[in-house]
Amino acid sequence: MKKIQILLLTFLFALFLVFQTGEIAHAQDLDDSDLVTNPGDITFGLGLTNGSSVGLLENSEIGLTGQFYFTITDEFRAGADFTYYLIGERQLNANELNANVHYFLRNRNRLAFYGLAGINMSTTSGSDQKWRVEREVGSPDTRRFGLNIGAGIDLRFNNISVFAEPKLSLLSWNQFAFTGGVRYIL
Repeated sequence: MKKIQILLLTFLFALFLVFQTGEIAHAQDLDDSDLVTNPGDITFGLGLTNGSSVGLLENSEIGLTGQFYFTITDEFRAGADFTYYLIGERQLNANELNANVHYFLRNRNRLAFYGLAGINMSTTSGSDQKWRVEREVGSPDTRRFGLNIGAGIDLRFNNISVFAEPKLSLLSWNQFAFTGGVRYIL
């Protein structure tokens, strides 16, 4: 029950963030400004992710994330990211591959706010028999598919931007993930 409440609160916070940033962006005069990311820009990113309930572990875990995005218009960017979770105490591996679309609510004056939606493929694998029996979860080798919803912010300095991205993955691991890092814009 507590897990459902946390997921619901996270989802509501993400929606609130998306709508609030949209109102702020529309309230400002944005016509005379430079775009943070222009149509045709290719963006590579690296960051750290904290996943709230990684795979079968149901624990918060840290992961390394690599990203690739292509800006389609001044409102849309699409791409993929891959996260490998650093699980040290067990002989288990966990990772996720996401394909997301970013909708920019603001994309001007070095600052971009966006909502995101996408699909998720999560994988866990391992051979720790003792852990499996204790937790009674069966085989740790699983692949799940789900949906992503979230928001993000980019702060650009020349060709580098610093980003933060809270995201909720549903139907796969049912987890909240927070990713922060840097992106390089070509």
